[in-house]
Amino acid sequence: MAFILKKLSELCAVCGCEDEARRYIISEIKDRCDSIETDVLGNVIAFKRGADGSRRLLVGTNIDEPGFIVTSITDDGYIKFATVGNIDPRVIISKRVVIGKDNVKGIIGMKAVHVTTREERERAVKLSELYIDIGASNKKKAEKRVKTGDYITFATGFEMIGNCIKGKALDRFGTVCLIEAMDEIPAYDTYFVFSTQRETGGRGMRVAAFNIKPDIAVIVDTVSTEDQYRSKHPAARLGDGAVIEYMDRTNISDTRLTANITAFAKKNEIKIQNKTSSITNTVAGAVSSAVDGTPTACIGIPCRYSHTPVCMMNKDDINAASKLCAVIVKEGIMNETA
Repeated sequence: MAFILKKLSELCAVCGCEDEARRYIISEIKDRCDSIETDVLGNVIAFKRGADGSRRLLVGTNIDEPGFIVTSITDDGYIKFATVGNIDPRVIISKRVVIGKDNVKGIIGMKAVHVTTREERERAVKLSELYIDIGASNKKKAEKRVKTGDYITFATGFEMIGNCIKGKALDRFGTVCLIEAMDEIPAYDTYFVFSTQRETGGRGMRVAAFNIKPDIAVIVDTVSTEDQYRSKHPAARLGDGAVIEYMDRTNISDTRLTANITAFAKKNEIKIQNKTSSITNTVAGAVSSAVDGTPTACIGIPCRYSHTPVCMMNKDDINAASKLCAVIVKEGIMNETA
């Protein structure tokens, strides 16, 4: 698993430009399923025939990541940019990035502290005040290496820290759970959806769900942790296991599904924790509201510092989510559901 995690983290696949992630995932799953389809939005949909072909189960996650896009180049050769997804400008100053298909190296910069005014030092920096320095001395030289519309990702190395993992784009680690679950013989005809454009409202997953029209769906996504500081919101904790997420901003999980998943976890001695509310959202809402509606549940992997240059996860949480996903695929969760 360690190699897959490292590879997934270091791929460059900003929302809307997921080609690199798509190619890698297809290479990993091509011998694990009956068929693979790539739809018009770039979703990878792998189908595996189940013991009971009368029902359709969708198991999904996302393959994209938050990042940036080049908006313009200044006369002095600096790169101006906009965010793709939700990223706080305060956490990106002085971070290394790569730009475009040629992976042009750059540094996110701003006005040096010793030349800022007191007012500038006392307020949060604005994205419009930042730029990327690629070492070009003027616009003409910069344009030979970078163009408007190029995507930008953080250049963060993957590393193990004790029992934890640090790296960028850990939000797509649900991919590992789906890949390992594909080794099981499914209880039902199962569609494994590796979706695009999560960072812009889950568009890819919504399109996939509309086309598949599943009877039931289980989403694997990351959930934020707030265990490192006091919080008014019930929060997941790193190291406490996979998360059964009952509600987020766009979805309320089907109570019959959460009950069945919880029972599976107990039966198989898989460590879980509950999260009853969230100020963030997952792609579960995109599935539950597609077509005529789909009973949907969400399994979460706790993640610290999500949507920053350096995220952190616990290996045991990833393993717990992976085992739980595999059990769901193997056993099926449609008893007592519509």
